[in-house]
Amino acid sequence: MPLPIKSHVRGFQPLFQELANRGHNVTVVSSFPLDHPVANYTDIGPFIDKTRARNVMDLVRMNFITSVQLKWRIGIQLSEMVMSHRNMKQFVQSNSNSYDLVMVETFGQEYAVAMGHKYNAPVINLAPAMIWTSISKWLHVPSTFSYIPDACTQSTSDMGFVERLKNTITGLMQSYVENYLYLPKTKKVMNTYLKYRGWESRPPLEHMLNNVSLTLVNSHNAIGISRPYLPGIIEVGGMHIKDPKPLPRNLQTYLDAARQGVIFFSFGTLVNLNDLPKDKLKIFISVLGRLKQKIIIKWTPDDSSIKLPQNIMTGSWFPQRDILAHPNVILFITHGGLHSLEETVCNAKPVVGVPFFAEQNFNMKIVEEKGYGKLVNFFEITEESFGNAIEEVLSNVMFKEKAIIQSQVYKDQPMKPLDRAVYWVEYVIRYGGAGHLKSDSIGLNDFQYFLFDVLFILFLYIGLISWLCYFIYAKIMFKNV
Repeated sequence: MPLPIKSHVRGFQPLFQELANRGHNVTVVSSFPLDHPVANYTDIGPFIDKTRARNVMDLVRMNFITSVQLKWRIGIQLSEMVMSHRNMKQFVQSNSNSYDLVMVETFGQEYAVAMGHKYNAPVINLAPAMIWTSISKWLHVPSTFSYIPDACTQSTSDMGFVERLKNTITGLMQSYVENYLYLPKTKKVMNTYLKYRGWESRPPLEHMLNNVSLTLVNSHNAIGISRPYLPGIIEVGGMHIKDPKPLPRNLQTYLDAARQGVIFFSFGTLVNLNDLPKDKLKIFISVLGRLKQKIIIKWTPDDSSIKLPQNIMTGSWFPQRDILAHPNVILFITHGGLHSLEETVCNAKPVVGVPFFAEQNFNMKIVEEKGYGKLVNFFEITEESFGNAIEEVLSNVMFKEKAIIQSQVYKDQPMKPLDRAVYWVEYVIRYGGAGHLKSDSIGLNDFQYFLFDVLFILFLYIGLISWLCYFIYAKIMFKNV
């Protein structure tokens, strides 16, 4: 998982650590090494300077078409960056390692699947969110555009005509257009940087993507939607959630003393409040400052002129999972990131969401649909709309009740997500790739899969029979005349 996308790596790092704890020797190629060494766990990386360089507010105006194009563009740019790094080249070209299993994330880095060929090992695909059409097509998983939404369209499964049209356009772009505009570029990255002994005999990229053994998906229907999956697609959303740990003394005291409750405010690792337009930032501070509750905001102001109300505590980092577990936390204000929603559902907290980009809008619309939170449009936000959303969620007991129900649904699983992920990883190793989990439709082209060839013959026969009947009828009528 070499691309520098922290949330993607963070979702699967607990799996890598747990495999190491259970005695497997795990080598992790990522831009985010562990802070502390773990036995049997070897980090290769990082490959870039982790200093925050881009204002992610540049991404918030993406629409359903440009967001797909952005994924292609960023994928290629970042891949060129990490794959050309000296440490990466050294690891790829080394012949001193052998592995029984390769796990890769194919979001924007489909070329990584070639490592399975290098080590002659089965491959598990790691999907950081509900699989999208680009992944579904390689696995031959149904991705029906009429009711399975792409996160880029910002629609839920309850789509009207316009939403279904957008979803179809986005799906067709990923199904076919990217094969000509994006895939050749990622093949070039693969053929340029993934050169190792025997690479010349490597199968086509499409063939390797078709033949991954298993896909672990960081999602769960309690947070997302229900959709059909094959036996080789396993939902493991929430692996990073652990039992809450004791809070630092200052935080514990602050939360315990909040008789009116506490509101926790965090926009994740990518959205920095200092990047927001000043008028938007003022809305957040003004509304929160008027509330009777105590407020904790993950944020360090970079402007000394900003005066914060007395009920607001800020900091560059807070233990979000442990804070949300505290009984005095009554509301979570979030950007709608998947990990944040997994944690809030696990702790049965209602939410107010202000989504910015990627799948965040999609996630928050699902939250509204399930009834445990409210979405506030960032572009249209006012003190009134933001304040009303907070007031409605806090005053209407239905939001808390729905959050409790979703929490029960999420927790009611036969085994924990992390244990499920470990089981299936070891299952693939035990059965040498577990080819029996793959779809039998792999190998069919679209004409065969959708029976276009059969339909063509049927319509041809119907046409011939209709013409013959018409010809005989015309002959009879002509003879009668």
